[in-house]
Amino acid sequence: MRDCACLSLLVWTLLTGLSPDSFTFAGAHGPESWRIIRAAGPQLPLVGRLRTRHAREIQSSPWSVGCETLDRDYTVYDNYRAHIGPLGAKRARIQAGWAKCEKVKGRYDWAWLDHVIADLNAQGVRPWVCICYGNEIYPGGGTSRLGGKLPTSDEALAAWQRWVEAMVRRYKGRVCEWEVWNEPAWGYSARMKKALRQARLSQYLRYLLTAETIRAVDPEAKLFAVAASHPRSLFIPDFLEAMKGRKKLHLIDAITYHAYTGRPEDHYPGVDQLERTVARYSDRIAIRQGESGCPSVRHEVHALRGRPWTEIKQAKWYLRRMLGDASRGIPSSVFTIVDIRYPNVLLSMGLLRANDRKEVLYRKPAYYAVQHVMSILDGTVRPMPPVEFHAAPDLALQVVVFRKAGKPLVFVWQAPPGIPSDDLAWRPVELKLETIAFDDPVLVELVGPRVCAWPGPMA
Repeated sequence: MRDCACLSLLVWTLLTGLSPDSFTFAGAHGPESWRIIRAAGPQLPLVGRLRTRHAREIQSSPWSVGCETLDRDYTVYDNYRAHIGPLGAKRARIQAGWAKCEKVKGRYDWAWLDHVIADLNAQGVRPWVCICYGNEIYPGGGTSRLGGKLPTSDEALAAWQRWVEAMVRRYKGRVCEWEVWNEPAWGYSARMKKALRQARLSQYLRYLLTAETIRAVDPEAKLFAVAASHPRSLFIPDFLEAMKGRKKLHLIDAITYHAYTGRPEDHYPGVDQLERTVARYSDRIAIRQGESGCPSVRHEVHALRGRPWTEIKQAKWYLRRMLGDASRGIPSSVFTIVDIRYPNVLLSMGLLRANDRKEVLYRKPAYYAVQHVMSILDGTVRPMPPVEFHAAPDLALQVVVFRKAGKPLVFVWQAPPGIPSDDLAWRPVELKLETIAFDDPVLVELVGPRVCAWPGPMA
């Protein structure tokens, strides 16, 4: 067998519809998931397996992985650190945790953050840091949890500024991307009273103070704003308008947004709207997908709750989200590396299965699916404009094309309504692509990861 690191053609149908020949199941995990995946592979000659790459082997890429909630000790970094570099992400999102760093007024404990930042850099993964949350040791200091209050009192804001300045100075050269707060606009909508919207916006406009502090210490720092809970958030245009009025748009390098939809493709109309909104204010400000994931078991709380998720569905979901982002040239982060032990749920959005003691049990199929995409679609790959294709309409096909080393990479999947299914059946699809030429194509299954001989002649 030969290693296949540079491929002439990639086609995997990520099927979501059910059929009589499907390998269907409910709630399979771990070894059972892999038994089903191996049994469902294409009955084609095997010519190799996809070679993966450690982050240190990849010069650049658009991919990030989430290492969030360390600030609240909902995960344990050393329990999963060995799985980060091999994944292939070139960035990792972490949360700085003011309340964890400053438990006594004026005294900072950097040990935990030093360890995480140093280890990520040593693995070839650049941390980008979300500066959050509040700190209750200060009156009016906000709260140290998701959806909590921002700092509001003069004493707390001054302490916040001191902490930010000390942190940026300490990690200058090791961290160059800073995101100010996480989802500050929870509940912000047209249904809110105007006065409440203005109050929420004015609180976050203290972003100016934080951004100016960061730039004063590190003029080369990249600044990310908003971390909106969805790309259609009204908070984004309101914030940009306010920044424009203050002539401070230069303090924003990117708007970050989060995306949680059962069908991965459903959020892209909102992304298109976001791109148009940002373009009205600047041709320099980028957009970045900063947090997006799905569970591997059913949950009754948190995002995408109340649905029959499985590890197979999760692997498909991540593949489709990543390919959709990459085809649009959007830097993208996978939420998250490991299951998170929140107070009210063991959130199963991780690529690694964890238990209630925050120990890693195994790599889920989604880990390998994400790893394989990250190994293929690095910074040398360019998305091509949408390609014209012809197929039966009832197939609901999605087709995206990239170019790598002068050769086309084609990804194909089905995307009917609803969340991905557990269907792993392979079946022939007649697909005609315009203006795409192939030479010695192969077919790749992105979870396995089997590289198979092309099943027949090219028309």
